[in-house]
Parts: sequence; C-alpha cells; structure tokens
Amino acid sequence: MIRKMQKSILTLLSITILLLIWQLLAMLVRMPDLLPSVPRLLSILAALFVSGSFYQSIIATVLRGIIGISVALMAAIGISFLFYKCEWIYVLFRPPLAIMRSIPVISFILLALIFLNAESIPLIIAFLTMFPLLTENLTKGIRSQRKELSIMAHQFRIGRWNRLTQVIYPQLKPFLYSGLASALGFGWRTIIMGEVLAQCSPGIGGEMKQAQVFIAIPELIAWTVVTILISYLFDRGISWLAKQRLPIYYKRHYNKLPVPKGHCDIRICDVSYQYGLEPILSHLSYIFEKGFIYGITAPSGTGKTTLLNLIGNILKPVQGKIETDCKTGIAYVFQEPELLNQLTIIENIVLPLAAYLKKEVAFEQAISVLQKMELEDFANRFPNELSSGQQQRVAIARALIYPSQLLLMDEPFKGLDEALKHRIIERIRERQAENGQTILFTIHNPEELRLFADKIVCLNAKQLSLQPKI
Repeated sequence: MIRKMQKSILTLLSITILLLIWQLLAMLVRMPDLLPSVPRLLSILAALFVSGSFYQSIIATVLRGIIGISVALMAAIGISFLFYKCEWIYVLFRPPLAIMRSIPVISFILLALIFLNAESIPLIIAFLTMFPLLTENLTKGIRSQRKELSIMAHQFRIGRWNRLTQVIYPQLKPFLYSGLASALGFGWRTIIMGEVLAQCSPGIGGEMKQAQVFIAIPELIAWTVVTILISYLFDRGISWLAKQRLPIYYKRHYNKLPVPKGHCDIRICDVSYQYGLEPILSHLSYIFEKGFIYGITAPSGTGKTTLLNLIGNILKPVQGKIETDCKTGIAYVFQEPELLNQLTIIENIVLPLAAYLKKEVAFEQAISVLQKMELEDFANRFPNELSSGQQQRVAIARALIYPSQLLLMDEPFKGLDEALKHRIIERIRERQAENGQTILFTIHNPEELRLFADKIVCLNAKQLSLQPKI
C-alpha cells in the first residue's frame, strides 16, 4: 500500500514538473497563439468539454478503436490456435505477418485512401496494425503452455469452462495483455492518423485536421491532450483487467459427490512402448486386481512413470492394450504437484469437484481432506508460498478427494519427513479401506513400500516384465 502511494506521488510530481516547464516556456516565448500557457490550455479544454461536438468526436474515435481492437483480437485468437494446431500453416504465414509489422503505417493509410471509402480507413488501419502484434503474442502464449497442466485437467475431468478460465487463460494472460497494451498504444495513434488523413467527421482526427487548417494551434494541442488522456484511461483499463481473476464455475444443484460404482481391475495385455527408437516396456502383461494397493518398484529409467501414464491413458501403447473397468476420471498424483499458481490451496483442491458440487459443499470436503494432510492453516495461501513438500501434500489431497475408482501416485511422498510420511500413509490406507479404491504407486524407498503397499510389484529392467512379490 505504501509503495503504491509512493508511486502515485511520484507520478503527480512528474506531471507537475512537466506543467511547470510548459508554463515557463510559454512565458519565455510569449506567443500564446503558438504556445499557450497552462491556464489558457486548461480554459480551452474546459470549453471543449462543454461542447456537444466534443463528445460526438470522442465517441466516434473510441468506437472505432473498440471495434478495431475487437476484430483484431478475435482474428488473432483464431489464427493463433490454428498456428498451434498446424505447424506448417505457422511456418507458411509467419513471413507475411513479419512483413505486416514492418510496413510503415503511412503506407497502409495512403493505399487505403486510394482504394477504400474514407470512413472505413481508420478501422482497417487499426486492424492491420494491431492484428500482427496480437497474433504474435498469442501464438507465443499458446506455444508456451505447460503440457503437464493440460494433462492434469484432463485426468481430473475439469469442465470445459473451468479448463479455459483456470488452466488456459492464466497461462495466456501475460502474453495477451502485453499484446493488448502494445496494440492499443500503437493502434490509437494509427486510428487518429487515419482520421486526420481521411478527414473523418466526427472524430478526434477530424477535429485535429480542422484545427490545423485554421492554424488553431492551442485547439490542436488541447485535442492532443485529450488523446493522451483517452490512451491513458484505456491503458489503465487494460492493467485493471489483467489483475482480475475469473471465478471457478460450480454446479448449483448437487450436494454429494458421485459414488464410483464397483471397483477397478486393470488388465495389461502384451503392452509395449518406446520413446523414439528406444524401447521402454516390451510385451508387458499383468492384472492389477481391484481393491488393492500396489507398490511398483524398479531402478530409475525402466518405465515406472511410463507404465502409470499408460494406465492413466496419458500415453498410448505402440502394441497391446490396457483394459480397465474404471468409469470415472482417474485420480493422479504426479511427480510434480502441478498446482495452478493463481488459485489458493483450497481452490486447487476444489477445482476438480466443481463439476459435481456446489461451492459451499466442495469447500467443506476440501477442508476435511486438508485436515488429514495437516494443511488446514494453509487453505488460503497460494502454491508459491508453500514448500515443495507442502505442495506435494496439496496434490495428494486433490487426488484423494476426487471420486475415482482408481488412484495413481508417482513417487507421492518425496519431500516429506519420516514422521509426517508415516501419518499420511496411515490416513490414505484408512480411506482406501473404507472406499475399496485401487491404488497404484511408484516408489524407490523400501520402507515406504513396506508401509503402504498390499502387494509389491517389481518392474524388471532387463526383461521388462512385471513380477508380483507379495
């Protein structure tokens, strides 16, 4: 708060210094028709504000700007997603976009004056100048999205709207609003330049052109100040929008989580998988029986995570098939927590529940599981305020509360001290005894394996086959 006040004071001080320099220059030049004093400039601005044509011109220019940025933004979103889906289209159209950014604005305007209706010129120029900037920024944003967060959203069957607003949009925000700020800053100038040359009336550019024709320099400066104020207000509006968080959408009529019907067998039939030319799993066959906790152990790099991802349908086998009775999404504790940084801890946990429950009920369930993870005091913190071990417990809580017949856990207890680890394991086992959930987890630590697993399964690095070890 103090820092914000200091910034505001410095901004006011800077504006005051500029006005004092302007007043000093006006007093030295002594030519009010060329360089009006600050009081005269303020009186001209006041006269503009009480003029009816002033508001018509402002509204006309602002509407052109809003229409131009809206059309450019919608086109940029569509093209950016097309570039993301089709690499060859991106490669094909990247040079034309670079050329559009490089062409001087005046060239666009002069060509438009020859071929187009004068009234349409500001809109078309706005589109041509803003579209390449927005497209480039959004394309970078879409390409920089974390695949792991998309996988998490898919595994927990997060609804389309929440996936868009809570997973995709926050990752695009820095690129989107950076592009909007640049496009608007550049776009306003081009719109008004187009209005000047096309002599659009009503419009700020038309008013500036008229002032130039009649050599009314104070009026021209006054309209320039108005333009700066409008640009500043839009810039502040963009900054305000960038700070807003879109709320999670919750179901309004459900008070209970769906109870998964039956239990979950997993039948692995002659499954093989490879990364490039390197085989990871070869002709693997095994049946994980419903209602047990399986600990999967093997040396690093022999396919434990790959096996879980195949069972979770994140990867597809190059040969063979995996059959499962699971009718719901699959709860998953990934190697990394994969939390959404813009959401609080409790919001991260309730996000998968939003497809089933009202907000109040979802929060009650989340508080209950946070207590089991000994994190109830951190419910309203954000992920970056927690240690890695605490974040891992949040990921466990999110998976435990999700209504699924199957829970996959990839090295779930890393970062936890021994005493806490033992308590967490005991609580997960108690919960599993109640709901009969099938749990598969990978692990390196023999003690964790002994404490948590009903059955231990060794993934043989040489033969790449599963061997049960009771």
